Amino acid sequence: MAIIIMGLSFDSCVSTSKIRTENGISEMRYLEINNTKQHLLIRGKDVKNPVLLFLHGGPGASATALMRKYNSVLENDFTIVYWDQRNAGKSYDKKLPKEEIQVNKYLKDIDSLTDYLKGRFKVKKIFLVGHSWGARLGMYAIKRHPENYMAYIGIGQEVAAYQAELLSYRYTLKKAQEAKNTKAIEELKEIGEPQSGDYRQMYKTGFWGLVKQKEWLLKLGGERYDRTNYRDWMFSIWFSREYSFFDVIKYGKASGFSAGNIINDPDFNNFNFLNQIPKVEVPVFFISGKYDYNTPWTLVKKYHDRLNAPYKEFIVFDKSGHSPIFEEPERFNKEIIRIFAIVNSRQNQIKKLTNE
Repeated sequence: MAIIIMGLSFDSCVSTSKIRTENGISEMRYLEINNTKQHLLIRGKDVKNPVLLFLHGGPGASATALMRKYNSVLENDFTIVYWDQRNAGKSYDKKLPKEEIQVNKYLKDIDSLTDYLKGRFKVKKIFLVGHSWGARLGMYAIKRHPENYMAYIGIGQEVAAYQAELLSYRYTLKKAQEAKNTKAIEELKEIGEPQSGDYRQMYKTGFWGLVKQKEWLLKLGGERYDRTNYRDWMFSIWFSREYSFFDVIKYGKASGFSAGNIINDPDFNNFNFLNQIPKVEVPVFFISGKYDYNTPWTLVKKYHDRLNAPYKEFIVFDKSGHSPIFEEPERFNKEIIRIFAIVNSRQNQIKKLTNE
């Protein structure tokens, strides 16, 4: 197992609040995972609770600070593993070669980290949750190693590159026309509809066409519900007690480096789960926002309906865009508890039948 526990080294102003229960855990540490130093924050009121591993989006956009603000109540029922993926957030390393940003390396990291968590907390399976890019990784993970996971939750699930971007582009142009936003219309028409699922050359103006389209999508209401920027979330990151000033500076560099280099990996482009992953062996739950046209909820629903899984649900949040986990956190947190109850009940039924 390619994972090594490393010594702690943090800025003096960085810490995580103590969980003062008999079996509680509140720990910040670095691990060496497949020859890269990666950061974990592990928190929970009882280490005997199920282990929940969260796969953040991006690539390169750690969600640790946002989860601590909006979803920390889940620490009462789970041992939460807040993971800054390779070169994301506190795991950023300016010396990391760009060749290290590849889909397959992220998947190997998940495998190694999962093995570590299973061994450390003495569990046979863990609860896997992914958001956006992390949701793409999550589908690959449960397909590769279903024996490792009791269930999977995909938030803002990525499904198919070309189909998703075509729906996203058409929605953005439609909203621009409805708003009579001349600048948006002109720029979107210059970009043109996507011609493939290859993010490097999806649009006539290349990768920056994709960036521009997503900027307009946010401004025109297809990324967040009732908001057209990320200022509130940025403030949450800036004032997180687990992130220092230097961590915040690294945050932007990490995101740009990872997103800018992952597009050169052939495995990142032209994926289509409708064809590639038609069947999985673990319960699957998709949570989408009604206003999500980054990873369009209609495409996620289509995939859900086609997917062959032992149990599946498609859940729509009416006041969310691409990030229901942070846009409707109270409902999201309750859904996680409900979903786990379903999964636990099914597992108990299987054990009962097996023993009879």
